[in-house]
Amino acid sequence: MNKLILGTITALALGGTGTVFAIRHFTAPIPFTVTKVQYNGRTHKLLLKTKSSQPQALKVTYKGQTLAESTRALKHHRFNVKFRGYGTVKVTNGHLTKKIPAKRYATTKPVLLSGKAPARQTFWQPTVKVPVHSTVTAKFRGKTYHVTSQGNHTQVSLKLPVRTRPSDQAFRQETVAITAKQPHKKTSKPLQRKIGLDFPG
Repeated sequence: MNKLILGTITALALGGTGTVFAIRHFTAPIPFTVTKVQYNGRTHKLLLKTKSSQPQALKVTYKGQTLAESTRALKHHRFNVKFRGYGTVKVTNGHLTKKIPAKRYATTKPVLLSGKAPARQTFWQPTVKVPVHSTVTAKFRGKTYHVTSQGNHTQVSLKLPVRTRPSDQAFRQETVAITAKQPHKKTSKPLQRKIGLDFPG
C-alpha cells in the first residue's frame, strides 16, 4: 500500500478515536544577577541591587520568610531588607534563585592568635587576626575598647587594663568579646573566650 495513503488512514483512525495531541510550549526562566550587596550599619539594612535582560518580578527571602518582593516587573530592582542573624539571603523569580551567604554581607569573625599578659600584669594584650580595614571592638568588664587595622594589615593588638593577678581564679574565668567590622559590611559574629593565663588554649 502507498505510504502516503497508509499515513492518511492512520491519521483518520486516530482522529476518529477522539485522541488529541497537545503541543506544550516551555518558557525558559529569565536569568538575573545580583549586582550589589551592601550592609548599612546605621539602619541595619542590607541593600541588594539586581538586573536582568527582561522585566520580571523578584522576591527576597530569609529562612523561609519573605523580606521583600517587587510589585512590578522591571529589569532593575533595589531592595533594602532588615533581618537578624547570619543566615543565607535568597533572591528568586520563582524559577531561579541566587543565594547570598553571610560572607558576602558580614565581616569575618576574628581569630585570636595570642593573649599573654605582660610581666607586671597591668594590661592584658590580645592579638587577633581580622580582615583588612576592620574596626576591632573588645568588650571587657563593662567597658568597650576600639582599635583599627591600618592599611592591609590583618593583625591587631588591643591593650586592656587588668588590675588583677592572672593567678587569680576569678580573673581566669572572666570573658572578653571581640568583634570586627569592615566598611559596608555587618559586624562579625563575636569571638568570646575566657581569659585564662595564655591564649590560644
